[in-house]
Amino acid sequence: MLKLVCIPAFNEEKPITDVIKKSLNYVDQVIVCDDGSSDLTAEKAKIAGAVVIKHEKNMGKGHAMKSLFDYAKNVDADVVVTIDGDGQFLPEQIPRLLKPILENSYDVVIGNRFSDDEEMPSYRKIGNKMLDKITKLAADLPFSDTQSGYRSYSKKAIHLLIFQQVDLELILKF
Repeated sequence: MLKLVCIPAFNEEKPITDVIKKSLNYVDQVIVCDDGSSDLTAEKAKIAGAVVIKHEKNMGKGHAMKSLFDYAKNVDADVVVTIDGDGQFLPEQIPRLLKPILENSYDVVIGNRFSDDEEMPSYRKIGNKMLDKITKLAADLPFSDTQSGYRSYSKKAIHLLIFQQVDLELILKF
């Protein structure tokens, strides 16, 4: 069973090494899409043990995610975990995201930043909670943190996704 961590990254040379090394404790491979960084993100990611996809210019998170999922489809990954490269999510929580997928309970699992959100600036808490409410109204689904980039996906989800509108599409489709 091939388990991947996929990391969209833009100018994350400082935290990326730690995120990759810790993530490798739980999955078979880490893939980083360096989305046109002007720093050493790609080089640090390679040294840390990641496969690196490099965009020559910054194209946005949606394009980075599309590149990462195209890679996952091409290698026929069974599970993908997405995590941001800035270190805001703990790789040590990867097993909690993997478990429901591996047990065939869900096709998409979304990590919740609000269970312990003391570190998040208040303006981001308010903005994210407003987007959560709008998404819940549109989708009528019980998600607590629709804007979280910390997610896991089953093989079925990996192959069904077509990236047009990144976060909202992922929620509405499943």
